[in-house]
Amino acid sequence: MKFDCAVLITAAGFSGRMGVSKALLNWNQEMNFLQKLISTYSSFGCNEIIVSLNEEIFATFKEFSNSNVRFILNPHPEKERMYSVQLGLKAIKNASYCFIQAIDNPFINTKILEGIYHQKTSEKYITPTYQDQSGHPVLINRLIIDYICQMETNNKNLKDILHKFPRKKIAVEHSEILININNMDDYRNLIKPDF
Repeated sequence: MKFDCAVLITAAGFSGRMGVSKALLNWNQEMNFLQKLISTYSSFGCNEIIVSLNEEIFATFKEFSNSNVRFILNPHPEKERMYSVQLGLKAIKNASYCFIQAIDNPFINTKILEGIYHQKTSEKYITPTYQDQSGHPVLINRLIIDYICQMETNNKNLKDILHKFPRKKIAVEHSEILININNMDDYRNLIKPDF
């Protein structure tokens, strides 16, 4: 079943603290972080999956583009995440809603996505919360998508932009929504790779 939503996976950063692209980190023996996120959002039913990548890893993935998954090149990763967000949102062909998913949280699952999506509204963006702390991913509506696509992104970040719009918080029972993997210690402690 396909839903009227896209996901934008932002994976164009330099991963300076990690030392290697987070997209390529092993989630398990079969998949890296990016493959895991694509699989999760595909299983959920997003009708468009868009991934923003930097030039360093774009060549690794671009050949896997298909009708549902598109990889877009961010030629200026130094412009920070908001530039990737705008590029990705402009690539949406036909979706009224879009999840914004950072590559550093591969723990998302279809149950969390269903809980967020079924609370969607054309008037507010959705953030999942765990014990009243906001987590990932956010779900934005067409109004916000269009606003971001038309704005100047210089010196802006997504959080500041979203604060211009009303928000709806959704309490979830999954602490994983709060996790960010920022460095190798986080990776070893949270993923515990044994492969």
